[in-house]
Amino acid sequence: MSLQQSYRPKSLKTFVGNKDVITSLKTLLKRENPPSAFLFTGPGGCGKTTLGRIVARQLGCKKIDYKELNSADDRKLDGMRKLISDMKFTPYGKKKVTLLDEFHQVRKDSQEALLKALEEPPLHMHWILCTTNPEALKQTIKRRCHTYELESLKDADLHKLMTMVLKAEKRDDAITTEVREKIIELSDGSAGIALKLLDMVIDMDSVDRAMNTLKSAGTGESEVIEICRVLSNMNMPTKTRWVKVKKLLKEFKGDGESARRPIAGYLASVLLNNGGIEIAYMLEHFEKNFFDSGKAGLILA
Repeated sequence: MSLQQSYRPKSLKTFVGNKDVITSLKTLLKRENPPSAFLFTGPGGCGKTTLGRIVARQLGCKKIDYKELNSADDRKLDGMRKLISDMKFTPYGKKKVTLLDEFHQVRKDSQEALLKALEEPPLHMHWILCTTNPEALKQTIKRRCHTYELESLKDADLHKLMTMVLKAEKRDDAITTEVREKIIELSDGSAGIALKLLDMVIDMDSVDRAMNTLKSAGTGESEVIEICRVLSNMNMPTKTRWVKVKKLLKEFKGDGESARRPIAGYLASVLLNNGGIEIAYMLEHFEKNFFDSGKAGLILA
């Protein structure tokens, strides 16, 4: 099993980063009647879904009573109505929890249908919504949820995470400071990426080999910048731009998710500096993370 899977936090105590959010949740979940709806927002890789799963456990939800759905897979009204209909059935355990990931993908009519379910669910029912784009949610949805905004992990948090994992693996001295700093640099605030990179080099007995492996796994900064420049060059014919981007993507050896954030950041900067609607349209295609789709997701975007 990968380090990313083995060391995914199972409790608020083991969750790294976002201390204020964790402190608030600890207090909230001690109440006799916790809130019926939670909304976790923040950039990809900051731990929204993981935190949602932890909250479900803290609420006393058994595995058989827990549903987790990617909202992009079923955004239609019928699917939402089915979820709402199911919530009236008594759970096998104490609580029933439904987690809707990437909730900004849900259509407006489906969001509208969920309003009453969020406001007046049965006492045994709780909803957890996760999104990288809270601006796409109806205000009426937000008002019915206890909202928590998560941030990307700080360098100190990632260092703490790696130290904890290396100690648990009894490999305290396996990774040098230089290698750790490179992992932090490439992780861009994501615990998942940090553990994936750590997994790639933890068994290497040479610092040079480890650093070369990390460099090849990185985004390829110069390549990403060149992709950005071509994408945002509105003076270049569309077909020419696509030909150039295709060539750059074929040569690109980096990770799709690690490349997504710099591209999104670059396009956002262009948009704020007199970029047109075309740039905004491009930026929309880099909102959803590429953790599962990898380079294929990058190419499609």
